[in-house]
Amino acid sequence: MKTISLLFIISLFINGAVTESVTVNKGFSVTLHTNTVIQSNDVIEWRYGFKNEPLAKVDRGSISVFNGSDWTFSDKLKINSQTGDLTIIYDTFEVIGEYRLQITGEKTRKTFVLSGRGGYGGDVTSLSEMEGDDVYLSSGSTTDNYDVIRWRFQNSPLVDFYTKTKNISTHDERFRDRLELSFFGSLTITNLRTNDSGLYEVIVDSNSGTHTIHQSYTVTVSGYTGEVKPVSVPEGDSVTLHTEDQIQMHDLLDWTFGKKDLISGVSGGSYDTYIERFYGRLQVDDQTGSLTITNMTTEISGLYQLKIRNRQSGKSFKKRFMVTVRAQDRSSHVSSGGSCVGVLLVFVWSQII
Repeated sequence: MKTISLLFIISLFINGAVTESVTVNKGFSVTLHTNTVIQSNDVIEWRYGFKNEPLAKVDRGSISVFNGSDWTFSDKLKINSQTGDLTIIYDTFEVIGEYRLQITGEKTRKTFVLSGRGGYGGDVTSLSEMEGDDVYLSSGSTTDNYDVIRWRFQNSPLVDFYTKTKNISTHDERFRDRLELSFFGSLTITNLRTNDSGLYEVIVDSNSGTHTIHQSYTVTVSGYTGEVKPVSVPEGDSVTLHTEDQIQMHDLLDWTFGKKDLISGVSGGSYDTYIERFYGRLQVDDQTGSLTITNMTTEISGLYQLKIRNRQSGKSFKKRFMVTVRAQDRSSHVSSGGSCVGVLLVFVWSQII
């Protein structure tokens, strides 16, 4: 899945020029604002790097966008003809560096220092989910230097998150009680429905008004049509739930029990256990992701679900197992024990007589 991280660090005045530092995660776009009322005869020019290479220009309403001498910026730049704002798609570290704004006739210049981060799911904008699942869309914000983080669905307002007060304003009643926001505005949509499929966007404006970070996610929710495989095991025995597949490099595996209690997560060949009653009882095959549960008890009978998601493609699929633990019949042992006690009592009574 794609994530963002944005951080307004500091504003400095160096030789009369304002310098802003911005950090954005790979896969997101950042818009650098001129914050200037553009006049009809103004010439707005953006340049990049220590070579002062021309990137984009608005000259009396006429737009020019350059790809760079080595085509680094091909299809990565957009300039607004009305405001002169420059939007950069950060999908390669080659676009990291200094961006300089010069407006003809104005004394003040602006320099933006853009730095970037990678991040989990950084190359994923399209996500495939199953009905009933949850989906996590990260805002990536790690500071409170942003007043409002706005989420939109199908080009309409979905939810606004006010970072200072932590207040939430939901605009679409279909999602009420199914939206969860983290401390810095990342969005989780729970109990997905097929009509939740569509375009989700996050828009985050810096408090200073100098830049905006934005990203889009395409989420596809499919109805679950797979079978639930029945598995029966005697109490005390072990059971293995087979994936019947090989783990790929970018696969993430989650095993859940019952109402989506995550019991084990697998990533990069390693796994963790999250539910106390399963501690010491789980083994995950690092090649296939198959799950072995030892010392089965009736309390852990129920639905086990495996979800595999590929971080590169965003595609996912599920397998479900209904595990029944058969309790051992102890009635014969109890009867035998009672007979022994009866004989013992008779023996003791005879000695007393």
